[in-house]
This record gives sequence, structure tokens and C-alpha cells, in this order.
Amino acid sequence: MAKYSANDSPIQGWPKVAAVTGALGSGKTEWVLNLAFGFSSRGDKVTIADMDIINPYFCIRQVADRLEQEGFNIINSPERARWMDMSVVSPEVSRALAADGGRLLLDIGGDAEGALALKQFEPDIRAAGYLLILVVNAFRPQTSTPGTIKTMLTRMEDICGLKVGALISNSHLMDETTADDCASGTETVFAAGEALGLPVLYGGVKPELYGEAEAILKSRGVPVPLWPLSRHMMLPWEEGAMWSSGTGA
Repeated sequence: MAKYSANDSPIQGWPKVAAVTGALGSGKTEWVLNLAFGFSSRGDKVTIADMDIINPYFCIRQVADRLEQEGFNIINSPERARWMDMSVVSPEVSRALAADGGRLLLDIGGDAEGALALKQFEPDIRAAGYLLILVVNAFRPQTSTPGTIKTMLTRMEDICGLKVGALISNSHLMDETTADDCASGTETVFAAGEALGLPVLYGGVKPELYGEAEAILKSRGVPVPLWPLSRHMMLPWEEGAMWSSGTGA
């Protein structure tokens, strides 16, 4: 379970819909899950919609059964298309957008093209109230500088018709990540946020690196709160199931 609560968000009064997107390898699905557990911990009823039309093999549907056991409502692709390599989004998304109460998290496919899944729901998303969050790994080539982050963001907005309202830094080098890596990546994302006029909600960090990374950010004057990420997703080359291992993504 995430060790951070959504109550700690620097944005007050989150809207009903939080749509989370990012480049391939950004860790956006892990962030959807960490946010879901954060909101659940404060008593919110959370629905998670799998809208990943890019990579059907590393997304919410991989852990849907366990999420339902944890009390989340999961919207997956129609059963006949659940494991097919094709672009199918459940019509249940429209009903969830129109429903009263609760919180809806949308897991959007990687890269700008993945944002196309939002386009058909644009009017309903606007009506419900939304925050579109771009998750950034500053160690990925396509989002390694403020300029390339802006390019990615602009392409996504052009495709889906919605505006990104906030950034999250999820800068890491997998198991080789150091506290300085985390801090440096978060600093890059913060610079992008300043250039774009967007807040950086959090910087993701391995729990064991939290204190050191926080001290580095403070010494550099980077005012981004860190979120110690719990890992919920299994990578293709990892053995066995992974569920809330407590290690960062």
C-alpha cells in the first residue's frame, strides 16, 4: 500500500477525474495504483479505468482481480478483447464519468498516441471535472529535458483535446537508481513545470532513498514533495507475482 496519502497533495480539492498519462517507461500505471491507494486510505470510493490502447501487456488488467479484492471498482476492456493487442476501451467509462460521487482514475496508454483514448470521452470528462497528469521519467530520451517534456505534453494535448494540469516526476533508472538520480530527475521536471506554468505534484522515490533524496532536493531549493512509491506491477522478466512489495517503481 502507498505510504503517502492523497490528503498531502499540494493541490486542494482534486476534481472527480484524474487521468494519468506519460511516455512508455514513465511508470504511469504504478502512479495510478499509488494514487488509488492514497485516495482509498482517506475513505474515497475509487474506480480505476484501464484505457491503455498502447501496451495491453503491462497495464491495470494485469492486476485487476487483486485490485477488486482490495475494494476498487475496475473498468477493463470488454472481456473478449481483454488480452488482445487492439484498441478497445470499455463503454463503462462513460457511465463512470456520469455517475455521482466517488473518484475516477483513468490509466492512459503510453506516449502521445495513447492520449487518443481520451478523445471520444472529452465532453464527458470536461463535464465531470478533471485533472490530466503527465508522469515524467527524466531519464527517458523523449522526456529528458524541459524542451522534450514540453514537446511530449503538447502532442498529447493536441491529440486528446484536453489540457495537462500537473506533472509528476517518476525519474528512475530501475534498480540502479540513487537518491541523487531521483533528486536530479525531479529537478528537471520541476524546471519543466516552471517553464510550462504547471505544478509538480510529487516526485516518486524508493522508500529507502526517501530521506537522502529529500535532503538533496531541499539543498537545491526544489520544492517538490516526495512520494515513497509502493510497487504493484510485475515486469515481464521478473519471476512470480508482485503485489505491494514496498519498492519504488
